[in-house]
Amino acid sequence: MRSEVSLSLPVLSSNRILVSHRPQLQRNRLLKLGEETICSLGDDISRIPSATRSTMRHLSSRHTEVSQWRSHISESIARVDREITAVEQVKDLAEGVLQEKQVYSQLMRDCVSIRNSLGSVGQRQDRVLSELKNEEQLTGEFRETLQRQICFLLEKRGSLKGIRAQLLADFRDKGEAIKLTTKCIVPDVNALSSSFPATHYKPNYVSYDNWLSHCRELRQAADNLINDSSSFRGNLRFTLANLKNTQERQRRCTVDTQRKKINDLTRAQDTLIWERQQIRDEISDLTTDRHKVACQIQNCDSKLHRATHRLDILHQRPRRELCLDQPLFSLTLEKRDLESMAAGLCPIMRRSQRDLEVAHRHLMILEDKLAKHFSHMEVEQRCQKLHQSFLPALDTSVILTNKPRFSPDSSSLLSYLQ
Repeated sequence: MRSEVSLSLPVLSSNRILVSHRPQLQRNRLLKLGEETICSLGDDISRIPSATRSTMRHLSSRHTEVSQWRSHISESIARVDREITAVEQVKDLAEGVLQEKQVYSQLMRDCVSIRNSLGSVGQRQDRVLSELKNEEQLTGEFRETLQRQICFLLEKRGSLKGIRAQLLADFRDKGEAIKLTTKCIVPDVNALSSSFPATHYKPNYVSYDNWLSHCRELRQAADNLINDSSSFRGNLRFTLANLKNTQERQRRCTVDTQRKKINDLTRAQDTLIWERQQIRDEISDLTTDRHKVACQIQNCDSKLHRATHRLDILHQRPRRELCLDQPLFSLTLEKRDLESMAAGLCPIMRRSQRDLEVAHRHLMILEDKLAKHFSHMEVEQRCQKLHQSFLPALDTSVILTNKPRFSPDSSSLLSYLQ
């Protein structure tokens, strides 16, 4: 009870004895304060002193408040239970994926060992070996990440179980408090004499502010743990999805590289010879185009020289004969057009020269590759067969939901907690 509540009775008027309207009561208890007499009138609320009416209001308000907080705690327990179930489902899924990755990691080590048997000559600029090592590294990182996440899941589950135990204890304490408050509001008249303890004891009181703070902090702690766990599961969902997608892309890249390697080893000579012939034809075409552009530049320069010479001749006309007539305008425009054409042909000539140089370099590279694609066929086929002997489960579900598999109603939950 709050310390500021006063339980003194008010003074009634004019020393008169009030008569009870309920004769079924055994007797009225008389309380004398100074010179005035007050009569307790049982259940007639309108005649009960104001302090007594305030006490009943406080008890009723307290009953309502504790009931509301008990309902909040019940909701928190249900949320914690759902979160614990979701965390356990995620943990089982992560453990299954971890076991799969352990098997696949051993397979990657065997593939890398086969590729290393080629020696330094076979490993030089070997894209297949590089892809296999990348896949082995990704698998190892995947395993380490899963192990860490499983440890975090176990910690989250332990924290949720701990807060659930606190919530359940508080839920039961509030249920007992509601029962006792109900007895104060609706007392048993026949058991009044025996309901009080025979000996006095000193209760361990807790202030109302402390009680209210404890309720809020307990509920807030549960909400924080649930939100933290839910956020962690969401992050884990995307982490698993990204890791699986990354590893699957790497696996497909390795498979494509192996297939391309074997196909290249089978058809390397014909393909490279064909490409070399194509480049030679391209060099021939570029040479022809370059020659044509050079001829056009030479022709343009010749015409420009002739037009310039004609203008010089017209500029030698005497006095008034040197007029801006049509021949002068025509030669001037012709000279301007030829100069523009010559300026446009020069970049084309330079570009043709660059393309021709690039084609020559490409031809040299292809000729160097002609002697490097007739070996390692058996090793490539062995490695490909081992790599494809175990395929990871591509349809493993990593979509985790915050919804439980079952959702009990509030009545069944309350009966379970009680």
